[in-house]
Amino acid sequence: MATPDDTAPRTATLDLPLTASRDVSILLLLADKPIPAVVAQFGTYHDIFTGLFRRGIRLAATEHGAQPGTEGSGHKLTIDSFNVVEGHFPSDDQLSKADGMLISGSAASAHEDESWILDLMSFIKALPSKNASLKLLGICFGHQVIARAYGGTCERSPKGWEIGTRRIEMTQRGKQLFEGNEKIKIHQMHRDHVPTVPEGFDLLGSSSGCDVHGMVRFVEDEGAPHTVENVSILTLQGHPEFNSTIVNEVIDMREAKGVISHELAEESREYAGEHDDGDWIGRMFLRMFGV
Repeated sequence: MATPDDTAPRTATLDLPLTASRDVSILLLLADKPIPAVVAQFGTYHDIFTGLFRRGIRLAATEHGAQPGTEGSGHKLTIDSFNVVEGHFPSDDQLSKADGMLISGSAASAHEDESWILDLMSFIKALPSKNASLKLLGICFGHQVIARAYGGTCERSPKGWEIGTRRIEMTQRGKQLFEGNEKIKIHQMHRDHVPTVPEGFDLLGSSSGCDVHGMVRFVEDEGAPHTVENVSILTLQGHPEFNSTIVNEVIDMREAKGVISHELAEESREYAGEHDDGDWIGRMFLRMFGV
């Protein structure tokens, strides 16, 4: 059963740009730990996601002509992390005060019935009753477990692994939310997928290796326009928080363990070296919170 985290969660506080009009609080649910080679270079997933938001804040600041070191508005972005694999979840009080929640990726499969995955699904289902205005983000495993919690399915992909930077062809809805871009490039590390978008969600984009690369659900208000500020849930199959070094370290580990073949590892390393739009996607996440 999901229980509130009685220990102090890991916390990061970042200065928001001059244009920010309020503080923002995001709860980060960690569904895994990075491999040791990644921790040694980039820290935990708390550190890696904090880095993504920090880079997104810098991009937001430069959009308005701010010089480096002058982006602070006095308002803060606070990120509190919880290890849901070990059964740690935010309390109802923390949920009531939060603006958003992000569920991380994981080496675990979202279609399995491990107790912590079932607890996480129950927690997701209860969120609207705890804080109806909370915005939910899901990355890779997070994308898949949210789909499952909302009545969809997750399964092993018949197309196999998708690793490295891949080009996502955006739908009309995806282009609408991602500033008109017809394509985005984002790091991948998955062989599970969501085969169809659950009811109530719109598809964001697809690749040759994965039909459902993200989905969106808007606030339940008939008069509310379908803008990024009115997004209630947004998920991505890819990893905007990853970089080529992280992906290559995971490729090396999985090849050494025989999880992927040498041929797939070599092909994936080539993809991993390509440019990705991860930082810009981090900036787009901030738009959901009016930043």
